Amino acid sequence: MFKGTTILIWSPNPDELMKFYRDVLELKLEEKTDIPEKDGIAPDYGYMFFISESGDKVWIGRHSEVKGISKEPVRIMHNLYTDDVQKWYEKVKDAGCTILCKPTKTPFFSEKLPWYVSTFLDPEGNSWQFMGTLSSK
Repeated sequence: MFKGTTILIWSPNPDELMKFYRDVLELKLEEKTDIPEKDGIAPDYGYMFFISESGDKVWIGRHSEVKGISKEPVRIMHNLYTDDVQKWYEKVKDAGCTILCKPTKTPFFSEKLPWYVSTFLDPEGNSWQFMGTLSSK
């Protein structure tokens, strides 16, 4: 069994992508990490965010091999679990994100598990899904 996860997102422009995760998704910025030159690897930097109370994180940094937006955005989808899928859907829609799926019942929907899903692309074309109840109201 694993103890948690850190998702690495490589970007040609981590400063701009960081703003989306901080300002739109409201993730808490843990730190900006400066990486010194070492063993022939160029100096760089990245941003570490908390995703969940259980300690899961996302790190956004620059990578020399990453150019432009994701070419296969739905190959990997990351779920963000929430009690208000509708609220977060509206927030990313208002921020101009590409919406792949409006809030809809998941295939697992039941009275005991009234889960919905909404899928969107971040500004660089990485897929994310809000998963959970439709509204906390």
